[in-house]
Amino acid sequence: MTMISDLPNDLEAEILSRVPAKSLSRLKTTCKRWYALFREPKFVVKNKKLGRAVRESILLTNHGDVSISWSIHLSRLVVWNPCTGQTRNIKARTSFQTNQTYALGYSTSSSSGHSYKILRCFDYRNDQEVWVPQCEIDELSSDSWRVLDSFPLEYIMFRDGISLKGDTYWVAGHNESGYFMMKFDFTTERFVCLPLPIPIERFVHRFVLSVVRDEKLSVLLIDDSSDSLSYHRSEEMRIWLSNKISEDANKDLSWRSDLVLEVDFDNFNKNFRSFLLDEENKVAILCCGIEFVGKDYTTIIYIIGEDMLKEVYTGTITASRSHSPLVITYVPSLVRI
Repeated sequence: MTMISDLPNDLEAEILSRVPAKSLSRLKTTCKRWYALFREPKFVVKNKKLGRAVRESILLTNHGDVSISWSIHLSRLVVWNPCTGQTRNIKARTSFQTNQTYALGYSTSSSSGHSYKILRCFDYRNDQEVWVPQCEIDELSSDSWRVLDSFPLEYIMFRDGISLKGDTYWVAGHNESGYFMMKFDFTTERFVCLPLPIPIERFVHRFVLSVVRDEKLSVLLIDDSSDSLSYHRSEEMRIWLSNKISEDANKDLSWRSDLVLEVDFDNFNKNFRSFLLDEENKVAILCCGIEFVGKDYTTIIYIIGEDMLKEVYTGTITASRSHSPLVITYVPSLVRI
């Protein structure tokens, strides 16, 4: 009987490259040859293409600010690969703070593949005692920070950013200019303004972004406004879905209304921070947080669909600066950080 160890090394590597990354991570201590193979950049790239990794979900309830696989906690910035368990501390050019905006992404080139970077946005007080916005980029390959030359940060970025195809997206704007979607392109290192599904001129909506199948964006919108005459409050929750996001920067972004739900908001908590959409089954998972008076902070997860509103999880933790709950997804990878 032929064992896999009896096969030529190149054939063995070809077979292993088709095994999902999460399974390979469990096998890395099988032998020294496999341990070394799973760390080779060419093998990692091939495994990302052929390994057919199944998307995983994580619920984060006491995490600091998180964007897929990085976190800042107690003024320490850490990059984390949840598949391999590898972590890496990022050195600060100036002190890290939890009220700053961070995003993890990558640029792409035909010669070097993916180059991972961290974006950091914050305000600082200059010598004239004026608050000035600034953005910095840290390249993980060189572990060095540099200041971006120009960027449009006269807008406020809301909620946690989401990552798709190496770039990060936020809802941004203010009441004077209206609200839109802000994208940071990690290849060109530029911010790009994109349209939301419907014009939003005032902050009377609740909106959260999500990623669907690593190829589309989704926006969940709740209108918090009420009829000034009848005092009737809107009870409509609408989820919009974008066209497939390609690496062609010139391709226009378009939206379609994918799910419209009538919700009794008197019996449903609206303090949600994240959601996941099952496009095929027209079902969404909503992650909400309730802060009580005292020390406890409660996370509630709902499954919601056209004929369904079901509470499926409740958990309570001690409140901290970093207790806002998030449910996120990621594709397991052997990428070294």
